[in-house]
Amino acid sequence: MLTDKDIKNAKSKSKRYRLSDSKGLSVRVNPTGLKTFLFRYRFLEKDLTLHIGEYGTITLSQAREKRDQFIDDLNAGINPKEESTKGATFKTLANQWLAAKEIQWSPGTKQTNVTRLGYAIHDLGPKSIEDITSQDILKVCRKQERRGTKEVAKRTRAIIGSVYKYHMLYDVSEIVKGSLENFASENHPHLTEKEDIKELLSKVDNYEGSYEARMALKFLSYTFVRSRPLREAEWSEIDGDIWRIPGHKEKTNRPLLVPLSIQAQKIIAEVKQINGDKQYVFNSNYRDSYLSESTLGRILKRMGYGGKHSVHGYRHMASTCLNELEYDGDAIELQLSHAPPGVRGVYNKAKKINYRTKMMQDWADWLDSL
Repeated sequence: MLTDKDIKNAKSKSKRYRLSDSKGLSVRVNPTGLKTFLFRYRFLEKDLTLHIGEYGTITLSQAREKRDQFIDDLNAGINPKEESTKGATFKTLANQWLAAKEIQWSPGTKQTNVTRLGYAIHDLGPKSIEDITSQDILKVCRKQERRGTKEVAKRTRAIIGSVYKYHMLYDVSEIVKGSLENFASENHPHLTEKEDIKELLSKVDNYEGSYEARMALKFLSYTFVRSRPLREAEWSEIDGDIWRIPGHKEKTNRPLLVPLSIQAQKIIAEVKQINGDKQYVFNSNYRDSYLSESTLGRILKRMGYGGKHSVHGYRHMASTCLNELEYDGDAIELQLSHAPPGVRGVYNKAKKINYRTKMMQDWADWLDSL
């Protein structure tokens, strides 16, 4: 059994872990140092976990008393989780869901889910979970639709539903699903005319906001990679004149070699003087991590490129222009990470790397010549 001293002296680690007490009671220690009492039990053939409270807010003795009350409920055939949600606000239950699920997510997924959950908490947070109606949830989603973010509306509805399901409550958001507007995927807007591209590069060069964001967009113009590997680029991936993107950061789940032009290498050298002691190349000063998913897109919109050019549009721009300049189509597709899987894909990567290195340098020189 645990003692108060055991809990007080428990040190945070890189990953969260648990200290076991007895009869299903444990303490979860987060990397942030937060310590939470949990009660694990089995009800109707399901393994469940109940959030009791934070250490410091309640004591070990109080947590044991609460656990014993839950055990009494179980002996009486009552699911203590159902009892614990009575009168609880949506914000309380949503944060419990978040704490339980975040360990499964990448940093980017966590940030996205926190943002979408925040839309719901803003409107529903203070309300008792029993008082929330499907109309309340529909209002939250309609706000997103009016902003033109129909996909976000659907994702937010799904996250609200996940909160209900986690606490084994009737999901009143389910009926909302059929009322939401459908969205169609659109081609990413992009520039292809020389004068337009020249103006874009000039505007990025003269951008006076975030230094890291500006350098990321300059680097993107030379490398035309996907958003995630750009934002999450780490110093350990840079190997001289090659950037080795690991497979888990690529949409295709295959690693990608990006030959770095002289211009791209100069950007890396400059940024290293600022962020060389950080994990990420384009480390955000605002949250001491990589740039958020929406940062670069917002900057392009501020520059006047909303609906005209996007972060993903750099890939379309490079593909269109390189094909028009009559570079080898297979090499372009390989550099865009559109290579076929399996042995053929591996062979093509090895076969085309020298050609791709020259192509990437030519591409950088062409951009600079505009």
